Order: sequence, then structure tokens, then C-alpha cells
Amino acid sequence: MNIEQLLQSEMLKDINISLSSVFLSLLATSVSGFLLRQMYVRYGRSMNNREYFGNIFVLLGVTTCSVIIIVKYSLALSLGLVGALSIVRFRAAIKEPEELVFLFLVIAFGLAFGANQYAVGFVLLVTACIVIIVGEKYFSRNNGLDHSELLVIISGDREVLDDL
Repeated sequence: MNIEQLLQSEMLKDINISLSSVFLSLLATSVSGFLLRQMYVRYGRSMNNREYFGNIFVLLGVTTCSVIIIVKYSLALSLGLVGALSIVRFRAAIKEPEELVFLFLVIAFGLAFGANQYAVGFVLLVTACIVIIVGEKYFSRNNGLDHSELLVIISGDREVLDDL
């Protein structure tokens, strides 16, 4: 079956997905995910590798946005998604609450932009950035010391070190 036959088939007759809307939603989600990644790498306090963890933000946002775009046009797909998600479990090792908050923010961007709620998505992005920057500036406990780059090496005679 070629593309022309697929587009004229009964399967797609009731679905009107605007490609420009899809592109705009995916672009807005990608930009928001990238900006949030930059904020996480710069201001995050996680002891894990922030660059590595932050790299999933754009892809997670785009995936969430894509799912919302597809599901919002079909009740059958949305019910199928609920069934599929009841089987699949997200088993990532989230060690710190901060990581979970950033994942929720990325998912919220995907939900907002996938539902064509651009104002809500951009207000969420600006608000999150302001809260992150203000929180780092006024509520940070590490006083400028980045513990992720701190390395302590103790060397010497074992007997002397045991006495300390």
C-alpha cells in the first residue's frame, strides 16, 4: 500500500492532524526540554552525572508530546494506551527527589505542548526557570561549593592514619 492509498483510506478519514501544529508542538517541546536540561546541568544539586541524566530530557519531552498528539485524536487509542501503561512499569533508579521533579517538568511540557496549550507550556517553562534560579541563589546550602567535583585523598602510614 503506497502513501496515497493510505491517506485516502477509511482509517484516516476522521483524523485531521495538522502537520504544522505537530511540528510546532514538537519544536516547542524540544526547545523547552533543552532549556530545562541546561538549567538542570547548571543549577542541579544531584550527585549523579547531571549531563548524562539531562540528555534524556529532550527525548522524554518529545515522546510525551507525540503520545498526546496521537491519543487526543482517538478515543480507542487513548483506551489502548491506558491498557498498555497498566502493564509497563517505569523502573528507573531515581535516587534523588530533584531528578524526579525535573522528569515531571519535562513530562508536563510534553503534555502541554502536545495538547496545543502553548501559553501554559511557556508559562510553566518561565516559572520553572525563575524558581530554579531563585532557589539556587537564595536557598542553596552548598555555599558555592560543588560537591560533585570534590575529591579527598588521604595517604600516609596506615598505623598513623588509624590513630586519627
